Amino acid sequence: MRHFPAARAAADIKPKRTAPCWKALTVGRACLVLASALLGALLAPPVMGQGEGLRVSPVVLMHADMAALRGFIPAGWRSEGGLSWGDPCNSYGYNINWTAQSPDGLFGMGFFPGLGWGRGEFSPCRQTPLGSLEELLGHEAQAIWPGARMIDFRRRPDVAGGQAVPLELAGLGVSAPGISMQSWLDAGEAMFAFTGSGGQEMRGAILGSGWFSRSVLDPAASGLMIDPSLFPGLPMPALPPAQTILSGASEWSFVVWAPAGHLDLVAGEAIRKSFLPTGEWSDFILKHRAVIDGQNARGIAERADIRRQTNAEIGAMIINGYNERMAIQDRTHRETMEAVRGVETYLDTSGQPVQLDYNYRNAWQLADGSYFLTNDAGFDPNRTFNMDGRQLQAAP
Repeated sequence: MRHFPAARAAADIKPKRTAPCWKALTVGRACLVLASALLGALLAPPVMGQGEGLRVSPVVLMHADMAALRGFIPAGWRSEGGLSWGDPCNSYGYNINWTAQSPDGLFGMGFFPGLGWGRGEFSPCRQTPLGSLEELLGHEAQAIWPGARMIDFRRRPDVAGGQAVPLELAGLGVSAPGISMQSWLDAGEAMFAFTGSGGQEMRGAILGSGWFSRSVLDPAASGLMIDPSLFPGLPMPALPPAQTILSGASEWSFVVWAPAGHLDLVAGEAIRKSFLPTGEWSDFILKHRAVIDGQNARGIAERADIRRQTNAEIGAMIINGYNERMAIQDRTHRETMEAVRGVETYLDTSGQPVQLDYNYRNAWQLADGSYFLTNDAGFDPNRTFNMDGRQLQAAP
């Protein structure tokens, strides 16, 4: 079994290695699939800065020459990878392959590609069947940190839009003599302990979500029996044994790691929430899916043009101020979306809107372009970082 190089760097603690991106995982003839789920990320105080706060710099995840996702990573970290194409397990053909690490390699985060299983005998997609979210997260952990053991697990209904998980998909259920099928959605995160180089205790967390299905076929319970008297003298074949079939697919998982005692999920959540698709990537994927789904690509493109124009107008309103007629409506919508994502919109030093985590009451932009979030009302950028900075104001 091949392992993700970035995960191996985390487990082996090799500071001299640059942060390689995760390669395609193969388990037997495994494969990778699907699209995005995100967990809390990890940041280390020695990397972020001094005192209570979070220092971050913008990062762009690329697909070829197209900016696909924008977000923040701890200042001074290096990242590698992006979105890739040609995945046999994803019906839309794309996946992710990205990591970011601290300079010493002790701290890191990344997007683990989605997986798919149970797609049929003749499918090029091969992956060990997984029957639950716990199995999925454990499987990913072993691929990233061989020998890791799960020490905690909790479900994350917020990843599923606030719905209780696991969420049974009643419309896909079947119950009849000899056959049953159950399908459900699930989302959650697990904490793992593993040993790094030299016996150093490490901790890692994985947030994942996915769709799971379990089918049971039992001919003996179907009630369909052959009457031997109808075929005198012929031996009757034995009924095949009951069979359980597992199928499903996972979204991208978000993975973080650190030495034991330094896994900061609060600061990490701020990083996790910062990643959003760009308008260009959203339009590209929407058009691509429209072709696959047999939809009218021209109509999708027209709607994409309308959306781009609307986004530009909203951006202009944030920068230049809302006009009297739209002010209340737009502000209410923006503040509602901020509450959902847990962010606050500020205007940076160039007057552009930037959304930063609202768990920190003060936001600063430093002279090198990075941002520092803190709850320390007396923060002085010159004293802490030996550079100038400006405290940002929330957008009106």
